[in-house]
Amino acid sequence: MVYSLTALIIVVAAVEAVVRLGDFDTYFQNRFFTLNRALDYPDVFQKDRYLFWRLRPSQTITSRFFEGKTYRINSLGLRGDDVGPPDERPRLLALGNSCTFGWGVSHDESYIRQIETNLAGEFDVINGGVPGYSSLQGKRFFQNELIDLQPDIVTILFAWNDHWAAAGGVTDKDQQFPPQIIIEIQNAVSHLHSYRLLKKLLLSPIESDPDSLFSRSNPVYRVHPEDYFANLQAICHVCVDNGIQPILLTSPLPSLDTYFPVGTKSNMHAYHEFYNEMVRRLAVEEQIELVDLAQAFDLRDDLFDDASRDPIHFNAEGHRFAGQLIADYLRGEK
Repeated sequence: MVYSLTALIIVVAAVEAVVRLGDFDTYFQNRFFTLNRALDYPDVFQKDRYLFWRLRPSQTITSRFFEGKTYRINSLGLRGDDVGPPDERPRLLALGNSCTFGWGVSHDESYIRQIETNLAGEFDVINGGVPGYSSLQGKRFFQNELIDLQPDIVTILFAWNDHWAAAGGVTDKDQQFPPQIIIEIQNAVSHLHSYRLLKKLLLSPIESDPDSLFSRSNPVYRVHPEDYFANLQAICHVCVDNGIQPILLTSPLPSLDTYFPVGTKSNMHAYHEFYNEMVRRLAVEEQIELVDLAQAFDLRDDLFDDASRDPIHFNAEGHRFAGQLIADYLRGEK
């Protein structure tokens, strides 16, 4: 038995060495988060039975997923330095997706850091944004883990991934994952380049065209509008029940009048604005504080670098502007 195990380890190690030294392209792209994003980028993500995926902790990483940029991921799987115990300063936790994470900008340029800078370090600010997260994932992450960081204030920014089309018509709340032991094995072997290459060779010939997974006439979204409202509402209720101040944020998008021809309105923009309206409605109905970033962004034409290519992620000036707006709001509340 021992000899057999030793022989197996030697064979695996030899194959792994060949694949690494041969510089084989082991990347197997599937652009839809709900299918296998965690396995597409195993250096960045690990699979999670409840959250679907999470950032691999304790690394400074430059990845193809990050388009060649480098990010520091702390021991909690969050962007930035490790989080210490609460001190005398109010602690602000920012929940969100890649916009909150700070996609495409440096750590210091992100709106999270801009809040901290604008308030002269009077607040302890934690970046709880994870690329690709919907409001369902954010709700679960907050309720089960991030609330333990004992924040005094939580800002909430979602929408883009919620109205992303659901692969195979399976919404986030209906996703089914295998038992935990299977996920742990997948996370362990996904480090192996030989495993990634084998997966690519086996799955590439049989995988369907990604576009075939979606209905163009009657699309299903990752999080339906009513579920989006309910997820945000649940986050706010958990906050209030625990003495935490929730602050809703609308999600910025490029101004149609500035970036797109007059009289045009894509379905993406229409749906995004609809989801933002639900945030505003929740703020009114539940009397939750709101910073309307989308409305403020609509007055500027310099907050996205190339809106036709990427209408989701605002640039460094956009982050500076968002950080200033939120900091001004917090300063007014003090």
